[in-house]
Amino acid sequence: MAELIEKKQLNNIATWMIPIKETNLPSILKGVFFMDGNPLPDTCITMYNLEWDMENITLVLPVFAPLQWTFHNSVAGWILLRLVQWFKVSYKIQFEDETLQQAQIIPILLGIPISKSIVNLTMCQDKNSLNGDIWHRKNLWFGGLSRAGEYTLRKVVDQDGRYTPAFNDMLTRGKNECLAIASYSN
Repeated sequence: MAELIEKKQLNNIATWMIPIKETNLPSILKGVFFMDGNPLPDTCITMYNLEWDMENITLVLPVFAPLQWTFHNSVAGWILLRLVQWFKVSYKIQFEDETLQQAQIIPILLGIPISKSIVNLTMCQDKNSLNGDIWHRKNLWFGGLSRAGEYTLRKVVDQDGRYTPAFNDMLTRGKNECLAIASYSN
């Protein structure tokens, strides 16, 4: 079984980065998010189609799963996409409490969680955002030697499939064409 890589358009992302199956994902996490300021060649994520662990306030986001993540249609984007597939990159998002305002993010490569002493990733909802529309992604590398790779997650498609005010801003910041892992073939 091999994953199919498709070229997609960001300007119609609400038509293809959609829920495929019903899950118990909290409303605040539903929608499509733009990684504003991300230095890596990836653009959008969704948490749709993932099982929410209510008891542990946790979500596991497999970057290599179909229609979970978009990558730039560039050499760097293709390389990142292939690395994500080969290393089966996932993120375990562990929220601090039921308010879902702050979370620890644990990168997982080949099923092995990466220690916080190597990279300490966090996600914090902007206090002024409505409905979880803005999250700040912070990174501490090797105990604080670097903060490389920090960015802001901005919701560009809400849980009802409507574009938010951040959508047009996203379109002005990069190329419309992107890559997505679309599905599996036999």
